[in-house]
Amino acid sequence: MKYQIRQKIFSLTDSFDIQDERGAVVLQAKGKLFSISSSQTLYDMRGRELLKIKRKYLTLLPACRLLCADGSEWLIKKRFWPFWTSRFSVYGPAGELEISGNLWQHEYQIRQQGRLLASVSKAWFSWSDTYGVEIYAPEWTAQLLAAVIVIDRISHQGKNSGLGDD
Repeated sequence: MKYQIRQKIFSLTDSFDIQDERGAVVLQAKGKLFSISSSQTLYDMRGRELLKIKRKYLTLLPACRLLCADGSEWLIKKRFWPFWTSRFSVYGPAGELEISGNLWQHEYQIRQQGRLLASVSKAWFSWSDTYGVEIYAPEWTAQLLAAVIVIDRISHQGKNSGLGDD
């Protein structure tokens, strides 16, 4: 299934609309205006909370936790080595996920033990950050889409993202 993640331009919080292949908004990630923890919540269109994205503090490098409605927890963190590239680790209930590709240009894949879970591509010529995401593991749709949002937030830390300590 293909999705498009589009950051809202005129929003006081870090908010995203997620559209399906037909252009219908199917999920929304909403940040809180006056949140110390700079968290976001991913909702379906019925208003049900699917997961929370929470910044993990007291870490050397940026990290976020995904607290899912089913009780599972995922950890997404930036890796130090090699320091000349942008690398991330994703740990979920089923183990570690590998992210490969060109993260500087936001063209990458998310895999688990060689199995392709998601493919991500950024649209460069738009007013806001827009990502095309093709999901091959529908059971992890919310978590994989949230991982793309977290990578975007960490990549833009200190610029337009609510992840920084500003």
